[in-house]
Amino acid sequence: MVIKYIGRTTDFSGKTLWELIGNIKNFGIGRLVKRNMFERYNEPCFIRILKVEALDSEEGKDRKVRVYVEKVFRARRYPQVVEMESVTYKADYRLVPKSEEKSLWERVASIKQSERILPDNVPFPPLLNHMLEQERSSAAQALRLKLIVKQGPDNFYRICKEEEIPTIQMNKTKFPELYESK
Repeated sequence: MVIKYIGRTTDFSGKTLWELIGNIKNFGIGRLVKRNMFERYNEPCFIRILKVEALDSEEGKDRKVRVYVEKVFRARRYPQVVEMESVTYKADYRLVPKSEEKSLWERVASIKQSERILPDNVPFPPLLNHMLEQERSSAAQALRLKLIVKQGPDNFYRICKEEEIPTIQMNKTKFPELYESK
């Protein structure tokens, strides 16, 4: 018999947070947990469990748990304790063995935090640039799009200030001939 899967595929690989910490002494307080989704980054990403609160669950629903954690994302520690609840039902967590915990903390300490500075403006996409050039009367100045960067706890980028050189170039393209006007 052929098995046919219906529905959206998932990239999750592992267990839910409750499945992991529910069977450990003291609910895994002090242990490190990694999420499979964050394995895509070169820098270490993990959480250290500080406090666990079991939540009431309805029959047949996924088991959620409220967890207070110390979060390390891309080798940067969050300054305050983070409360996790909405993503704890996802089967995407794995417990870090105690033998690997020390090496993870050493990797976090060894990674130098570099500041990622973006330019304050970038060129328009080729088609939009062509349309804007046709609409305007004078071609005295090249059109540039002002860059706006959303700020948040997981965003480590900022826009350069006056007379500051960006560390990341956004106008590099594989096909520069597309940006040339004819």
